[in-house]
Amino acid sequence: MVFEKLFEPQYIGKCKLKNRIIMSPIGNINMADPVGRPLNKMIEYFIERAKGGTGLLITGLVPVSYGIDPTLSEENDTTYFPRIDGSSRTRLSGWRDLTAGVKPYGAKIFIQLSAGLGRVGSPEPALHGNILKSASWNRNYYIPQVPHLPLSDRKIKRIVKMMGQSAANAKISGFDGVHLHGHEGYLMDQLTSAPWNRRKLGRYRNKFQFGIDVVREIKRCCGEDFPIIYRIDLTQALQESYGDEIFMKRFHGKERTTNEGLQFCKALYEAGVDAFDVDKGCYDNWFWPHPPSYFDDAIYVEEMAGRLKDFFRKEGIDAKVIAVGKLGKPEVAESVLSGKQADFVMLGRPLLADPYWPVKVKENRTKEIIHCIGDHEGCIESFKKGGHPCCSVNPYTGFEDTKKLTKAERRKKVAIIGAGPAGCEAAITSHIRGHDVTLFEKTDRIGGQLVTAGKMLIKHDIRRYLENLEYRVELLKKDGLSIRFNTKVDESDITDEFDVVICCNGIKTTLPVIEGLDDIMHFEVRDFLNSEMEMPENVQNVLVIGGGVLGCEIAYSLSYEKGMNVTLVGRNKELMPDTVQANRAQMLWMMMGKGSPSGRKEDILNRPVKVYNASEVVRFSNGKAYVKVNKGRKDPYTPWKPLIPENVRNPFEKEPDPKNVEEIAIDTDMVIFATGGKADDSLYYDLLKRKTCVEVYSAGDSTKPGRVWEAITGANEIARNI
Repeated sequence: MVFEKLFEPQYIGKCKLKNRIIMSPIGNINMADPVGRPLNKMIEYFIERAKGGTGLLITGLVPVSYGIDPTLSEENDTTYFPRIDGSSRTRLSGWRDLTAGVKPYGAKIFIQLSAGLGRVGSPEPALHGNILKSASWNRNYYIPQVPHLPLSDRKIKRIVKMMGQSAANAKISGFDGVHLHGHEGYLMDQLTSAPWNRRKLGRYRNKFQFGIDVVREIKRCCGEDFPIIYRIDLTQALQESYGDEIFMKRFHGKERTTNEGLQFCKALYEAGVDAFDVDKGCYDNWFWPHPPSYFDDAIYVEEMAGRLKDFFRKEGIDAKVIAVGKLGKPEVAESVLSGKQADFVMLGRPLLADPYWPVKVKENRTKEIIHCIGDHEGCIESFKKGGHPCCSVNPYTGFEDTKKLTKAERRKKVAIIGAGPAGCEAAITSHIRGHDVTLFEKTDRIGGQLVTAGKMLIKHDIRRYLENLEYRVELLKKDGLSIRFNTKVDESDITDEFDVVICCNGIKTTLPVIEGLDDIMHFEVRDFLNSEMEMPENVQNVLVIGGGVLGCEIAYSLSYEKGMNVTLVGRNKELMPDTVQANRAQMLWMMMGKGSPSGRKEDILNRPVKVYNASEVVRFSNGKAYVKVNKGRKDPYTPWKPLIPENVRNPFEKEPDPKNVEEIAIDTDMVIFATGGKADDSLYYDLLKRKTCVEVYSAGDSTKPGRVWEAITGANEIARNI
């Protein structure tokens, strides 16, 4: 395919870009020092994407409302955000280094300015006695019992001034423009949207006013030629997501409608906005602005960017439109531009997974692109728990300043056991460094647990990533990497010829002991998936045991793909307690029968999955499963409600009473166990005990069953240092 549109130069205002590819703003949490000055970590992170050919880079959100929004600051007035507000030359020095670093590669760079967090900020300052603020009286997103008081008009006007001063600081630091963070339910969105702005008096009862004032102030401070992109959710899509009953009860029947969003864009254009980055949704349906792996490609481009572009044509408005939302396939991105649904495409996670996406597309090397798997573990969950942005499939993202791939000083013979994600990463990195690598795999293909997971239709991002992984490994085979398929390795197979052994042989599974299990058809979930999800005859009622992410995915898939009546029983009080919010929320949304991978109503389940959380199967008898159900269990289907990290105490949280149970019987034709597995670490410890070779390591699930992020990061760390 010829990708002509992607590489046409184009303007935003008077800023000329070399192509139509824009890097989405992704929070640069903990990539600056405690006073907010960008560290070398952040600078090298952006330089790598500039080298990769992106036309316009946009920083993660940079808040300005310190002293007004308490959720921005931590102890001793430090922050985990980069800062450019005020008059600190110390901070500006870091920004100047950043802009100077990306310019030689032909990239332009905008700074994303944010009014603050408001109700979606951490509730911790309130637990320490601070008064939290929002547009009106609002509940905290994480702990709804914590209130946010309305900002005064005076404080809001002060934030407007802060936005103007921060934009002026950005301009003098070498930025080419400003990107305003007006979407997703952050403070700017709270001040301009019906769900949260219910003000009856004052200047900002007009929901358009804050956005207009900020744009005019930036133009006043920076000049009319300094370009502005405004990021807006054309609609919060709460009614569409949850239906009338939940919408009216939980959200008071209030949101920005799409038509209102179009009129807001017109008003912002008249105030001076040059381009619009348009998406959908907010924190309360976080799967829209952060589309997880389950969604199809270009999930809302037509109804958001396309509709805004059509509106501008009819109104004679000369503003640019930027499309977002799962555009990582080059052919999809090109089709959006050629179909005139947008003027630019914006890529976030695809450029974390592969900073050289633009170069590879331009040079027609699309098979080489390392594709995002949509798990959000590195790009979001990492900084939510105190880290910084990184990537599950690219171990160098966020570590460009410290991780370097260099040739080995001495060539070693390396045996790698298992060709899952950890084993493949260890093999690829070791081979590139010049080692003599043999990769052993007990099956006939690489991928390990990813191959298993990819059997479900909803795991299309995994299948796409596997295609690239197979391509990369095949190229290295031609270059001398040895792979032995259908080879199971035990201790006796490892001889002294190897200098290094890396055990990546995965997990082992066992089934729980339950009375009557032998009398009912049952499968371990991985065995069932590896059998291509083939359903036995005369099965209609399926019981899934295990409320983790795999249990929920298979429960949904059995209903969505196979038309089964599915019941899920899990011991935890919450479903998927260790899953990233966007992915967890979308899966709950789909399981409860409110949404679908396509986003279309016609694809929604007509048989939602029945869930018993905080419950336990105790026996099987005569085609029934008997379950001890906790009568005080939480509603499992609250996708608008996040789970807070374990290190943040919620004083309002109540544990279910383990004695408040009743026993029920569930009709069951077949049982799927998704109860996890244990590390298959016996080979690793046997080799350590035998002292077979100098270096023995373990990575991936054979160390601890976990995520792709831990598997690839750990394997890369070993392979870079042997």
